[in-house]
Amino acid sequence: MPFRDAWLLVGGALAIIGFGVAEPVVSAVGFVIILIGGVSRYWHRHLFTRTVFTTSLSEHRAFIDEPVNLDVELVNRKALPLPWYEWRMALSDAIHINGEPLAAAVVPGLSWLYRKGAMGWYERRAWRFTLTATERGHFQVGPTSLKSADLFGIFPGQKEFGSTEYITVYPKVFGLEDLGFPADRPFGEIRGGSPVFEDPLRVAGLREYRPGDPLRRIDWKATARTGDLTSRVYEPSATRQLYLCLNIDTMEHAWEGYLKAELERAVSTTASVAIWAAEQKYAVGLLANGSFPEADRPIRLPPSRSRDQVIRILEALAVIQPLTLGDLAGALMRESGRMPAGSTVVCIASLIPEALAGALLRLHQEGHRVHVIGTSERVSGAVPVEIPLKLLGRGYERREAST
Repeated sequence: MPFRDAWLLVGGALAIIGFGVAEPVVSAVGFVIILIGGVSRYWHRHLFTRTVFTTSLSEHRAFIDEPVNLDVELVNRKALPLPWYEWRMALSDAIHINGEPLAAAVVPGLSWLYRKGAMGWYERRAWRFTLTATERGHFQVGPTSLKSADLFGIFPGQKEFGSTEYITVYPKVFGLEDLGFPADRPFGEIRGGSPVFEDPLRVAGLREYRPGDPLRRIDWKATARTGDLTSRVYEPSATRQLYLCLNIDTMEHAWEGYLKAELERAVSTTASVAIWAAEQKYAVGLLANGSFPEADRPIRLPPSRSRDQVIRILEALAVIQPLTLGDLAGALMRESGRMPAGSTVVCIASLIPEALAGALLRLHQEGHRVHVIGTSERVSGAVPVEIPLKLLGRGYERREAST
């Protein structure tokens, strides 16, 4: 039985024995044990009373390698000091602290940031750490455990401070000209104005059928009523909508796994185009066959010009998982009915399956501006000749070599 569990029994027995055999020294030892045990027990009971541990992040969103300050404060707001303390904070492995070694944690994917010391009564300690993330993702900072003990070290204690903060780390972003795009017209757009298209959702009237009219323009009810082929006339509509379609597949079969470098190139390219499009006043949307963590649906963000849209897209790209949820071709076909006429569709991929190539060709034939950005040489030859293709392999190689 350890002393911290038997101090009262041992001390009381010695005091009684010493009194019974008229040995004051033995009795004194017993009383000292009782005194030390009582003080230690009281100290332990109030060890973390009015002890405050707080953390604060300067930013909860950052880009890769962008510094974020972590402020940590430990305050002892009572008359009992902490003879020693050790606090340990859990950090995701992707987070590094400049000049600070981290200890390995038992939980996979986590490391420990720790400090040791002692605190007097009514004392405050503060630390500032500079965090950087080496990859995109959604990373945790915390929780924290604090250990200490009484003055004699008999009754150690531990308290968990359960507050956990998170940092969303965006993918790397490049200027399009740095990746080899023309600086003035990356996708061949006409600068200085919005192109005008016919909006099939708004019918202005009817006219006689003309050779070359597509079948979807024919109004079959009016044709049946008049006996002559009749075509719809649509209202003109100026549109500047850009759909970013990200194919996260890097291997032909899911069981083959995935190529991380190629996936990250595709994600970074998508983020770069999203920022460029927002600067050009496009309504930007995102469609991807990846998923959010713990979600069971592909990512879909309808086009929007709101100021928060780019943030939503970057956050989605930050946490997108390599787990494929269906094929991008099917998602594109489901989305095509919502696309205004003349929308710009930019598909970013390191692999173009046959079904995806067919879906892109169909969008092109329906009058949309379709472009493919290939982040791998494997895309070459898989894209229909009618669709412009830009390969970024060499552009990324130059960027990676410079960093």
